[in-house]
Amino acid sequence: MNVPAARKGPTPRRPITRGERRVTYALKVLIVVALSIYLLVGLLNFFSAIRTTGLLVVGSVFFAYLIYPLVHRLNERTSVVWSIAIVYVMITLFLLVTVLLVVPPLADQSQKLVQQFPGFVAKAQEELANPTNPLLVRIPLGSRNYLASLPGQLGTFIQTYGIDAAQKTFTIVLSAVSVVATVIIVPVLAAYMLIDVGNVKRQILGLFAAKHRATAEAVIDDLDKVVGGFIRGQLIDGAIVGAMIGVMLAIMHVPYALLIGVAAGILNFIPYAGALVGFVPSVVIALLVNGPANALIVAGLFALIQQIDGNFVAPRVLKDNVGLSPLYIILAILVGSELFGLPGTFLAVPVAAMLRVLREHLVPQPVSEAQAPPPLTRKPLRTTRPEKAT
Repeated sequence: MNVPAARKGPTPRRPITRGERRVTYALKVLIVVALSIYLLVGLLNFFSAIRTTGLLVVGSVFFAYLIYPLVHRLNERTSVVWSIAIVYVMITLFLLVTVLLVVPPLADQSQKLVQQFPGFVAKAQEELANPTNPLLVRIPLGSRNYLASLPGQLGTFIQTYGIDAAQKTFTIVLSAVSVVATVIIVPVLAAYMLIDVGNVKRQILGLFAAKHRATAEAVIDDLDKVVGGFIRGQLIDGAIVGAMIGVMLAIMHVPYALLIGVAAGILNFIPYAGALVGFVPSVVIALLVNGPANALIVAGLFALIQQIDGNFVAPRVLKDNVGLSPLYIILAILVGSELFGLPGTFLAVPVAAMLRVLREHLVPQPVSEAQAPPPLTRKPLRTTRPEKAT
């Protein structure tokens, strides 16, 4: 009689070692990074093919984030449509007042600066070539002659490239198509975005499994805070900094105070650009028009304004929404300008901040400073690291 063979049970799986888990995790991270780069390149190519539409969409997103707090506040008492309509009426009235009060003197100062620019260049060359200038008396003659040629080279460069680029930019901006697109399409798209924002969020969350929706919602909320905080914060910070610079230059009797203040406030969206654009022409014009003493005072007041902005205004307005070190900010601006020119320069920092949020949620966090002490510290190394016992 044949006895049936006993059935063999399932073969127990060999436990995965720690080294295998690390290799598997590394491969997963590598695959995610490769896919992310592939998708990013495809997205960049897609936006380069529809650059005009992409800029309109980005402008609409910025505008929607800008007016969202006020629309949300009004929406507590009335419908979202009426809230948006009231905000648009308020913005229209504000723009009309701004055009009537600010644009005429701004245009007048711009015209005068273009007319007097050759005179400023000639005066700067004269001062640099003056052998009795006490500031340059110890500089060798060859170096002094080279310095005297710099204003002329700068003037030629600005007239050749800067003025031509500015004229082309203003021509494009003031063209009928651009005005219609900016005045009509951007507000309309922004209004539809605000009306449909809840539906869009639900559709995005529906793409994820139920167990991952909490994480996805946290990522969306953090991205919303970063982008909205950056846009509104930079606008408020730029307005405050531009006003402080304009008032300071007016008090110091420096010409073109309004023009320089407005330019510095607008370019404040690009970190460090607003400060540079405000500082250099202000000090140079103060030196050429009012003398060295006035220029030194203007330089000192600029440093004071930057300290006030960096230590009091910006931290309270931006509330650390960007969360990027100066190194990453500069790298982001360079990469953005290289890829997309001027629009990429404006978008570089918020995009980098969004990538920071994704990294914090999806990528393991860096180790602490105790585990990996930095080779360089803000304070002296002797005060930050205990000496080893001998």
